Amino acid sequence: MNLYSWLQEHAKERPGKVAIRFRDQSITFGELYRLTDSLGTALRKAGIGRDDHVTLVLPNMPEFVITYMATMGIGAVVTTVNPAYTSRELRHILSDSESRVLIMEEGNRDTYDAIASECPQDVFITVGKEGDFPRWVSGSGSGIVEDREKDDVAAIIYSSGLTGYPMGAQLTQANLDHNSDLLRSCMEADDTDTTLTLIPCFHSFSASCNMLSMLRYGGTIYLMKKIDFKELRTAIAEAGISAICAVPTLFFGLIHHPELQDIDYTGMRALVAGGSALPLEVYDAFRQKFHADIRQGYGITEASPVCSVNQKHRTIKPASIGQTVPGVTARVEDDDGTILGPGQTGELLFKGPNIMKGYYNRPRETSDIIKDGWLHTGDLGYMDDEGYIYITGYKKDMVITSGFNVYTREVTNVLNSLPGIRDSAIIGEPDLMRGAIIKAFVVSDSPHLTEDDVKKFARKQLANFKTPRKVVFVPEIPRDDKGKVLFDLIKDAP
Repeated sequence: MNLYSWLQEHAKERPGKVAIRFRDQSITFGELYRLTDSLGTALRKAGIGRDDHVTLVLPNMPEFVITYMATMGIGAVVTTVNPAYTSRELRHILSDSESRVLIMEEGNRDTYDAIASECPQDVFITVGKEGDFPRWVSGSGSGIVEDREKDDVAAIIYSSGLTGYPMGAQLTQANLDHNSDLLRSCMEADDTDTTLTLIPCFHSFSASCNMLSMLRYGGTIYLMKKIDFKELRTAIAEAGISAICAVPTLFFGLIHHPELQDIDYTGMRALVAGGSALPLEVYDAFRQKFHADIRQGYGITEASPVCSVNQKHRTIKPASIGQTVPGVTARVEDDDGTILGPGQTGELLFKGPNIMKGYYNRPRETSDIIKDGWLHTGDLGYMDDEGYIYITGYKKDMVITSGFNVYTREVTNVLNSLPGIRDSAIIGEPDLMRGAIIKAFVVSDSPHLTEDDVKKFARKQLANFKTPRKVVFVPEIPRDDKGKVLFDLIKDAP
């Protein structure tokens, strides 16, 4: 199997159907197949092929979809990276993934230039007015599809900084095949649908639910590079958007932005919130204003990512992340591995065709998180007697902000490397729009170190969403005998 075969079929059966809309640009399935075939053929001629790793550092734009599918077509493995990452973060991923190809926007190339000597790439392609991407897709294609087994790795997405550094979750052909079909099996989507693709496609939620689902069904991907409420209004009101799978932050914006108050969502195929907890205030306000329900779901990158959702034609429980999706089972365990019953809180475990193959080159870390086929999520919660799942907290040291996971150790490792900082800790401060913002507590030996100094240093080392928005200096950071921070005991921390 190879998911690229979807494009071959659609190019034959519906070549004139629009596959991608982006600003004033439309790309049909016939044209998308030609572009991916050309790029894949060019990469092969450059010596890139089966199981080679192609790192893709692009926002939502047609070149992302073209490169993603061309890579898959030649049997290579696509590694998607947030363009907001710093040189330090990109260096780790390029080195750890053993990348051979890097594709990024021309305007962002300084991020790579700073580390190019440490992470040389066999192929470096730039996208943009001055970029050379057009040359790579201008040649003739040779029919690029490479047969793959269902357990062959198709994509690597870096996640889980529990160790202080991200690890590459290997998602197989079968993993992505399963998750790409959930918009149909849970929400009844089909080839007539258009997904609002505002969440970045380097995020596994958007890749599976917005991009791959439409490529599978023959629907349309409406790409937005960044949030623009004027374009958003046009997209929802006039461009045939029928499915919105997004983080709660977007639904908060839909409720409050003055340009979007008269939109009719009642005919939408799906309104799904994921990536972080959906505040009940947002659910209630949206329902009251627009008379439509947002269906909360849950995912984790290591599960491709979707595990559960409040499904269509089933009772919605707004505080719940829903029931498991087809093929996936869940259970709750305590710290001793005892399986708990309804209403009992413990760690959430999932098992099914969506569970990753493992972390790239990390067998020990893989065995720590997958045991007997069960993925240990590090999230705490319980199930009711109807199988609806509720998240109550996190066993792992992590903050979710605007749908992105921020792991404590990665941030504190950076903060502690700043001269003058002796110790640090971070916490998520509740925020209705983002879910949480990063707040740092810092113990400093330098009387001259300021909050602005800490923030500036962090911004050079960490992507913006990982950077503390608040920094509070404290005399010490109390911990228990296991090293866990006792935030309740931190003094002078407004």
